[in-house]
Amino acid sequence: MVRKLLILQFVFVVPLLSLANNLQFSSAQLQGDRISISFSWSNAWNITNGSHDAVWVFVKAKSSNGIWEHLQLSNNSSDHTSNSPLAIVAAADGKGAFVRPAYEGQFSVLPTLITLKINQEISNYTQIRVYGIEMVYIPQGPYYLGDGASISSIGGVNGLPYQIASEQVIPNGTLSIVNPNNFIAPPSLVGDIPLNFPKGFNPFYLMKYEVSQQQYVDFLNTLTYTQQKNRTWRSPNMPVGSFVMVNPNVPDSLHRNAIVIAKPGIENTMPAIYAVNGNGNSILNEINDAQHRAANFLSWADLAAYLDWAALRPITEMEFEKACRGIQNPVAGEFAWGTPYVVNANSVINDGTEFESVVEVSTGQHGLANHGNIVASEGWGLRGPLRTGFAASEGTTRIGAGASCFGVMELSGNLWEITIAANADGLNFEGTPGDGTLDSNGNANVQDWCNAQSASGVIVRGGGWGSIVTEIGAWRDLAVSDRFYSHLKPNMRRNTFGGRGGR
Repeated sequence: MVRKLLILQFVFVVPLLSLANNLQFSSAQLQGDRISISFSWSNAWNITNGSHDAVWVFVKAKSSNGIWEHLQLSNNSSDHTSNSPLAIVAAADGKGAFVRPAYEGQFSVLPTLITLKINQEISNYTQIRVYGIEMVYIPQGPYYLGDGASISSIGGVNGLPYQIASEQVIPNGTLSIVNPNNFIAPPSLVGDIPLNFPKGFNPFYLMKYEVSQQQYVDFLNTLTYTQQKNRTWRSPNMPVGSFVMVNPNVPDSLHRNAIVIAKPGIENTMPAIYAVNGNGNSILNEINDAQHRAANFLSWADLAAYLDWAALRPITEMEFEKACRGIQNPVAGEFAWGTPYVVNANSVINDGTEFESVVEVSTGQHGLANHGNIVASEGWGLRGPLRTGFAASEGTTRIGAGASCFGVMELSGNLWEITIAANADGLNFEGTPGDGTLDSNGNANVQDWCNAQSASGVIVRGGGWGSIVTEIGAWRDLAVSDRFYSHLKPNMRRNTFGGRGGR
């Protein structure tokens, strides 16, 4: 039997909102078709409004020909085991499983053994990697779309917020564009919003954080040379230390992206190995190399490929608003934390570490977000993203952490989030999750997802580190309902683009 090497991939972050973090995998063992992992988790939560946090766990294996494959897990939850206080819920398609709190409350999980059953013969694989991505469950229920004020926002025909009360078809003419962009006309809403287009009423899981630079490195390190070439901006055969996600025409404009070549690849022979180098010295993957910083320079094709690889899916712009606002009544010009006030996160401390944060603090109703500022004397901040969850620490409130009502982080600011538009080609989207496998060129190959190259039917939401915040009803990129850039297609890599996925 071929010897197996288990490499556990996980996201380690500091406590936020007294909610779950400090996620750690350790002590992995492989016995037959079972993988056992010691799983610890600080401040897991499951609250009475139906929301809870969870970890999406999936498994990759390297075959004898060097190709990484997504392993099929049992889709029967009872085939997986865990001790209290955790439960395992298998995905119906077997592409992974959710590890979640088993009962209501808030508690820390001491090292607890979980065991996953693999539904494939694994004797020919040489390596196995287990990945975990923190998620938040967005419960079923009605919510309001639009705030009646934001630029090019979607609302009712009367210009007021529109309540989404089911997943039924929304007939053409029911919704309208409110406060249209006077600079560039927004695309018109055309056609019915179909039954299968995810409108945010039904429950779904959403990544708690934007895709991090380490998560994108983990993804790149399971691709072929050709796939890597298409998922980075600079070739996999560049020298050690080359920054690969930045524009090759301006290679010194990193905008805090730290992804580099650790070992060059050889075309048609060997893929590259990637790492992070946030401090810019000659040693890679140090503790201050920005592993947990949000991954910018992602195009729609890049994000879609990552989500397909992780067996997740994009979210729609309607789900984006539900995840921000929940059942609360809209506030004109509000940000993800529920108020129209913001403090610009501008002065970084503990740069590049898992504790990366800023000197600025939230005050009163002012949430904290990494964004630009129209006031020239205040500057444009860091000119790049911060660590995912940077504003949260033990005991911070929703406003202080800049969190959504469900505890999802950085839905306003840090990076623009790529979502599926509720019009045009986006209406073909039915919420099908990825299957863990890309095409030979490294593109997502899910039939109902928007075209990877054209990005037709895709829209960016939530603002980023270079975003303007002015008066309500004007330029206010971070606002939950703002669609100023509804005309812009993220078919190119930009230093402000990133995103997250759901299931």
